[in-house]
Amino acid sequence: MNTKRILFYLVLGLTAFVMLLPFIWTLYASFVKQDLNVDTFSFDLAQYGIDNFVYIITQSHIADWYKNSVFVTGVITICNLLFNSMAGYALARVRLPGKNIMFFFTLGIMMVPVQILLIPIFVMMAKMGWINTYFALIVPFMVNPFGVFLMRQFFVGFPSELEEAAKMDGLSRIAIFFRIALPLAKPALIAQAIFIFVWNWNSFPFPSILATEPDMFTLPVGIYQITNTAYTSSITKSMAGVVLMTIPTLIFFMVFQKHFMKSSINTGVKG
Repeated sequence: MNTKRILFYLVLGLTAFVMLLPFIWTLYASFVKQDLNVDTFSFDLAQYGIDNFVYIITQSHIADWYKNSVFVTGVITICNLLFNSMAGYALARVRLPGKNIMFFFTLGIMMVPVQILLIPIFVMMAKMGWINTYFALIVPFMVNPFGVFLMRQFFVGFPSELEEAAKMDGLSRIAIFFRIALPLAKPALIAQAIFIFVWNWNSFPFPSILATEPDMFTLPVGIYQITNTAYTSSITKSMAGVVLMTIPTLIFFMVFQKHFMKSSINTGVKG
């Protein structure tokens, strides 16, 4: 192995360590029993345990928060897979007046900072009486401009010969989409599912203003409340909550990582 390759692996290893360091510390802090000992590493095993996890599971509403996050994130992900794919297919394969304008409008929405949308969405949900309901946590996020862009880029390269053959067999445009295009878009759908799932599972700004009752909190909002208000001000217990919150996203990514890498190559979306 030459010097350049060794140096390359050293840089990769150092970069990976730096990126993982916050989570490594979070995992360490979650097992420390006393907050006063969290900043110093000790070889005394008596200072570590699962007390923080037991406290979070038994003394907070984390079961409700898990249920809310799973339901909200699951419904949003399924809706995005359907609607983003339909919009992406229409922009890529269907002759529509003003199609290019709609595509550039979609790109423009991607550049709007999320913070700008906080107040408009809150006002809309409040006027509809949806605050502290699943409708407020789900409906505004059923379509994502990045997902539309991702699927549009995939369907641009879709073989037109398949569509022509399907038309000769008498299939309608909708049938072609659901029976031919959508099944062949599996790699892009999996990549999109990972992005949408992680973004909404970790989402904090919108759920924090759209749900104010503890039994309607999602996990990020509930974990924040553990840190700041009702249950405890303990940093170690908060880190235990963060670890419990991270487990589903790790499992989700590990299950689909092979398909995610394939779709990244096929669609030109890296990382």
